[in-house]
Amino acid sequence: MPGTTTTEALLGMLTLEPLSGYDLKQLIEQSIGNFWRESFGQIYPTLKRLEEQGLIESAAEGKAGRVVYAITTAGRAHLRAWLEDAPRPRVPRNELLLKLFFGRMAPAESMRGHIVETRTRFAADLVRYEKTGRRLHEQHRGKPNLPYYLMALNYGLREAQMIVEWCDETLAALAAIQPEKPKAASIKTASPKRKTKDVRFATAGR
Repeated sequence: MPGTTTTEALLGMLTLEPLSGYDLKQLIEQSIGNFWRESFGQIYPTLKRLEEQGLIESAAEGKAGRVVYAITTAGRAHLRAWLEDAPRPRVPRNELLLKLFFGRMAPAESMRGHIVETRTRFAADLVRYEKTGRRLHEQHRGKPNLPYYLMALNYGLREAQMIVEWCDETLAALAAIQPEKPKAASIKTASPKRKTKDVRFATAGR
């Protein structure tokens, strides 16, 4: 069934507890923010539409007069149907790999710098994910959602581990590449009688 995924992300959050639009934004950042983001510009119009469709309802006035929303039976049915659908494949866009693919056109040190920065970032992610795992075990021990939280977290953890390892291998491969040295220019001068020159320059790397 078609869906915006913003719809389903908000419905999923509302299965945890009734929330205001502001609280939804905060909870998304604190829970699924490593792999899913929603802006206020997406959240509030979607909440209005979901209420009109009967998938959620205004439950009460929250803090600072905020409207709190709760998922309805119809909303749970919609979410369940979406969960049973296969995820839509997405074509990845990775600027680092795009630059690396054409890396021969730039100084090797530039590529090395990109890889070092990437390794640093994902190594920090590894530390953060490990802390998150310990926190989840402490806060949700014995709760039915915990195994699913850990499965999602483990995806990010494994991805970060793989990228750190790839960075190490790539740095070693870059270090092994010897800079190309341009070939000496070959100049052939015609006989003085013709008073012309035939100049040919060999191009490095051809």
